[in-house]
Amino acid sequence: MYVPSLQDAVNRYATSLVVPSMLAKLHPGARGNPGNAGALAPAIVLTAVSASEGFVEEFVALVAAHRIQSFRQIAKLVSMNNPTVRVFDEKLRQVLAWGDGTILKTPFAVNVWKPTAIGDSSWVRKQALSWTDAETHAEGWMQVRHCLTHGLARGFRSEVWPGPLRGTVSASSVLRPRSNGKYSLSVHGAESYAHIYCVCAQRLADEAAFFVGNPTLDWSRVPDFKL
Repeated sequence: MYVPSLQDAVNRYATSLVVPSMLAKLHPGARGNPGNAGALAPAIVLTAVSASEGFVEEFVALVAAHRIQSFRQIAKLVSMNNPTVRVFDEKLRQVLAWGDGTILKTPFAVNVWKPTAIGDSSWVRKQALSWTDAETHAEGWMQVRHCLTHGLARGFRSEVWPGPLRGTVSASSVLRPRSNGKYSLSVHGAESYAHIYCVCAQRLADEAAFFVGNPTLDWSRVPDFKL
């Protein structure tokens, strides 16, 4: 049976990220109320999360197929909704039995935009996340996705974001705090989300490819939403 290469999954991931990367470039990037451009932030999150979901499902399926697993086993593996970074990690561990991957992920850091505090008028700054912190942030961003998808928040203005629909990490944990219990998404937040998922996906996929003796994956076409 012919099984597509792992690189094919990366190439399709690159294609699916074209739209959210173009949306990010449309934002004016100026301070103050962005007006209608405020809708770009939730649009980036929703399109990028779809791309991430498709990539995780396909990559896990291909790794399993190359490991000569049955269609039934593969179908069970990819039966997941909106996989986070942690879920991607867990699925690869199921297929490859490579332990918890601690040694592989220890020398890791990813930069994100740090939400400014209430009353802080300074421009947004970067902060570096460890692998553990990146996984936690990714869980928070998936909650942002759930709130947007289920109509619990609009994402283009300050508003109250409900608690987690799953797990214990809330959407507000990755958003910019405002007064009266409200939080805002902003394009900086959307860029952070996309960057975390892209960088972590590449790290896990590269480690998996190396583990199974696959040729080095080429990520040159994949937008990484570098900050």
